[in-house]
Amino acid sequence: MLILILLLTLVAIYFLAVYAYFKRMTAKYFTTLDRTQHLQDNLQLKSVQQIRERYAAAETINILVLTGGGVRGLIPLQVLAELERLTGKKTGELFDFMAGTSTGAINCAIMALADDAAGRRFSAADIARDYVSNIRQMFSAPWYHKFLTVFGLFGPHYLPEGKLKVLRGYFGEATLADLATNLLVPVYDLVENALRIIRNWEPKGNQHYTNYLLLDLIHGASNPPLLFSPQAFLVGNKKKVFIDPGVVINNPAEVILLNTWLMFPNKKLRIVQIANGGDDGMHYRHSHMAEFGAYGLLQYLLNSPIISSKFSTDLVLEYIKEAGEAYLEVDFVYLDAKCDYKLASGDVSDENMAKVQQFANQMLDENASRLATLAKDLVV
Repeated sequence: MLILILLLTLVAIYFLAVYAYFKRMTAKYFTTLDRTQHLQDNLQLKSVQQIRERYAAAETINILVLTGGGVRGLIPLQVLAELERLTGKKTGELFDFMAGTSTGAINCAIMALADDAAGRRFSAADIARDYVSNIRQMFSAPWYHKFLTVFGLFGPHYLPEGKLKVLRGYFGEATLADLATNLLVPVYDLVENALRIIRNWEPKGNQHYTNYLLLDLIHGASNPPLLFSPQAFLVGNKKKVFIDPGVVINNPAEVILLNTWLMFPNKKLRIVQIANGGDDGMHYRHSHMAEFGAYGLLQYLLNSPIISSKFSTDLVLEYIKEAGEAYLEVDFVYLDAKCDYKLASGDVSDENMAKVQQFANQMLDENASRLATLAKDLVV
């Protein structure tokens, strides 16, 4: 009886500690940060007309697409580093537009930062060099957080401090309007309960608050609900809470295709997408839903990011087919390789990172000739 009372007391103390910890987390991470003062002198982004004028003489618009994938984000960076070696230019200088989700949004935004000489501050090789140490800093949490959340069962797996420190090291106080390369980033806004496509250009050229601190935008865009706590912030009088849109859209290729197509209907569009070792739908078929009823529905929900990525790629290919039939020039360059082993997106162990590097090397080997051709096309 005494042992039972002791156990019940320990359980009660544990749940009281959990309650107190989550109250503290809520107060700390859900406090709304007002960014209006910081952005008040830099509200409006460039217009579509300004972009059209910038590329009036260009025959081809080059577009880079990077999807989510956690630690697998190192793979496209290694491929892009090789492309940089072949061309002698940084990735943000090779592409006119970039679009990314989750870890792809982080990498695209960093590569889009301007330097002091009309170039780009960071290359893909720069990011790749520090990638493992940075991702380990991001995917970290103290022992007490793991204990009080039962290793992420009752809360986010990680605390955001490590991630924010890494992002702040790259972005500082820079805003979306400060980027040199045109960038498109999808986010899911919890306040509006809607998918939002954030761009560093303003389609209507109005006076709305369209700018964001890159720290807020990219932290939210790469913030899966199960991994990190979201951060609320104000721009003007509008509250924003952004999270990773991966469940809704993990592949922004069709979105950037539509945006650039509308801006440049008479130019050739070259879209380059680099895979990162995900098994996009390989182990899932729609027959599972019909075959296994509620269990099939559960499979669909659990696999929705994978399915979203696969369907987005399929949709782009369908767009390419329709564009060809309409006599429009769209070139879709999809760099991939067959991966016969599992690459975990959230595992920062030496074993998994070695597999990620192994697949990156395989990607480079299998796509060597295509990269050489692409390098020539990009510098024409």
